[in-house]
Formats: sequence, structure tokens, C-alpha cells
Amino acid sequence: MKIWTKLSPNTSNSSPAARPAGAQPRPAMAEPRPASSARVAEAPRSRALNPSTARAPAARPDLGVADRFSGRHLGAVGGRPTARRTLREWMADHPFTMWVVVPSLLAAFYLFFIAAPQYVSEARFTVRAQQPRAAAGGVGGEMLGSAGFITSPENIASVRAFLLSHDSVRKTREVMDLVEVFRRPEADPLFRLWWANPTAERLRSWFRWQVNVDVDPTTGITEIRAWTFRPADSQALAARLMEIGEELVNEMNGKIREEAMRVARVELRRAETRLTDARVALTMFRQQERAVDPTATASAAVTTISSLESDIARARTELQTLQGFARPNSPQIINLQNRIRGMEAQVAEERERIAAAGTGVTELMETFARLNAEVALAQQQLEANVIVLDRANSDAARQAIFLLRIVEPNLAERSLFPLPYWLSIYIFLCLSIVYGLAWLILTGMREHAR
Repeated sequence: MKIWTKLSPNTSNSSPAARPAGAQPRPAMAEPRPASSARVAEAPRSRALNPSTARAPAARPDLGVADRFSGRHLGAVGGRPTARRTLREWMADHPFTMWVVVPSLLAAFYLFFIAAPQYVSEARFTVRAQQPRAAAGGVGGEMLGSAGFITSPENIASVRAFLLSHDSVRKTREVMDLVEVFRRPEADPLFRLWWANPTAERLRSWFRWQVNVDVDPTTGITEIRAWTFRPADSQALAARLMEIGEELVNEMNGKIREEAMRVARVELRRAETRLTDARVALTMFRQQERAVDPTATASAAVTTISSLESDIARARTELQTLQGFARPNSPQIINLQNRIRGMEAQVAEERERIAAAGTGVTELMETFARLNAEVALAQQQLEANVIVLDRANSDAARQAIFLLRIVEPNLAERSLFPLPYWLSIYIFLCLSIVYGLAWLILTGMREHAR
């Protein structure tokens, strides 16, 4: 009770009548502002002690956002909202500010004051191949077929895929330290390489984030854009990628030429082997049969038979003439008859030798003709494969592909990333669109639930 009397401004001790005589009035002192919970508890007690001066408790003022987050209300009890509930209420009352404005401001602050400038180096090239051979013969056709160059889309796609591959990263690291390039001291925490010893997969992902290789489908020109934190690093990286592209094109060109030459050489060796086997078989046949040319032998035998048959015909004519005026036992008639019989026996022997089974000239001629034809065909095939080899060499040179540099890598003088103004606006617009879509979806769900 004494404590309450000292604290309460409405007690009898605080009035002038209650002061002792001769006592000087005590100067008024500013009392500290009581806590809200104390005011709530004091109001009934003061009304009970001093009903004449009792006042109704003041209505609770409406608290703003700053008062809700002040230290006085964050720790309040007795029905006051807690910090978590207040934050939730504020988020519910200001969803656009919470999900769009605040993230946009944070992103703008990072882009303007923390993000490090990045410099880009650009280079352009194209891959061309010589036109295929014209379908015309002669020297004029060869000259027309070897003139002109065309863009090679499939080779351009191959070069682009290779420049963004693990092999490209490996070859680039042989010349320059990519980890150090992407982790420069002036780099900001968000856009720098996060790992000091990254794996091959992480380094390749970061490499593809910092390097763009785009192909114009209309012109076939490929553009390389390398982003780093220093202009010299960007230029060196773009130049190295150009060198890697040229090495790949030269390697592809060599493989195309080697493959064409390999096929032609294989066919030429096969034709040479065939010709050699055919000649060996023909030589063995001649040695075995002891006949250089059975065809010539058969021709001689046929000529001999024809000559003998002509002699027999003349001898028979003479015999008929003699039998007309000479005696049958005339020595001339007998001699002529013996001569005719000898020539007929010789003709029969020649015919037998030509047509004998197994050893006849006919079979020898057939075997010799087959072997001779095999040699001739092998010779023709060899000559054709020699021509094919020469043409394959010419085609390999004619179909060569090469990388043509259009723009050399430049040394940047001004940072092109990040652009804080445009990027902040872009982030704000994207978040606004996402917020609008989410609001429409939630509104539709609520309407549907009703």
C-alpha cells in the first residue's frame, strides 16, 4: 500500500492539505512514462483509491509499422502481437512490396555498389569448304569443279559444339589458368568462380556461363563473346578459342583427306594383289603345259590341218586323173594313194591332238584364255585404281575446309556487364510479371473455393 501511495498521483499525500505546516512544496519532477501493461493495471487501483479523480482508461492507439517493430512492442506480453505475427501481418498487408519492391531494391543495391565490372571481347569467323566437283569431263570440267567456296553448316555446328566442350576447356587451360581468370581479386562474390579447385564439370559449366558461341543461320558467321573481369583476360580467352577452332578445322581437314586416301590405297593394293596372282597363275600354267601360247599352237594346228586337207584334195584330183588312162597297179597311182593315206592320217592325228580330253589344245586354249582374261581385268582394275587414287588426292584437296577469320578479338575499353540501370528494371519487371501471375492464380483459386 505504501508503494502504491508513493507511485500514485491521486493519493492524499500528494495533495496540499496533506502536507505538514511550514513544509516547502516539493518541486514537480517528470515521471518516467509507465509501461503499457503498468497503465492497464494502475487504472482500476487509482479509481478505487480516489474515485473523484479517476479517469477511464485511454483507448489503445492504432500502431503504425514503425511502432509495431519498436523494441517496446516486440517484447510485450498480455495480448500484444509478437514480432513474427507482426511480420506476417505486414507481409499480408503489403505483398507487392515484400515480393517485388524489396527484392528489386536489394538487386539494384548489389548491382550498383557491389557487382564488379566485366569486360567482353568479341571475335567472328566462318567455316567454308570448296565446292564439289562439277559433273563435266576434261580439263575445263576440272577447272570449273575446283572453283568457288561455300559455307559449310555442318562443320560450323561441329566447331561450335567443340568450343563449348570439355576438350576446349582442357586445351584452354594448357595456355591460361581459367580458375585464376574467373577468380580475380576484384571479382564480386556472386559472379566470380565459387570454387578454388573446381571439378571438370563445374569449371565447364562456369566456362559456358562466361563464354557465348552463337551462329547466325543466315550468314553462317559464328560469334565468340568472352566475359571476364579484365579486358586483357577477355581478349586472350577469345583469341585462344579462335586458335582452338582453327586447330579443329585443320584436324578435320586432315582426317577427311586421310580417309579418302586410305580407301583409295586399299583398293589399289587389292588390285595389285589380284594382278600379281593372275600373272603367277598364268606363268605356272605355261610352265606346266610347256606352251607359251596355246592359242597360237591351236591356230598352227588348224592351219596345218587346213593345208593337209587342201593337199589331200589335190592328190585325189590327180589320182582320179591318173586312174582314167593308167593301169591300177601303176607306180604313180600307188604312190599317189600312199601319199593321200599319209596326209589323211596326219590330219586325223592333228584333230585328235586338238580335241583330246584333258590334254587337248581346246581345253588348254580355254584355260589360257581364262587366265589371260584375269590378267587383263586385273590390269584394268589396277589402272582404274591408280586413277581413283589420283582423283581422291585431288578431291581431298578440293573438298578441304578452312576457318576464315572475319573479326579479330578486341581489347575492351568499357565494361558492358552488369548494366545496373537496365538490369534493375529488368528484374523489377520480371518480378512484377511473376507476382501478377501468382496473384491471378491465387485469386482464381479463392473464387473457385467460394
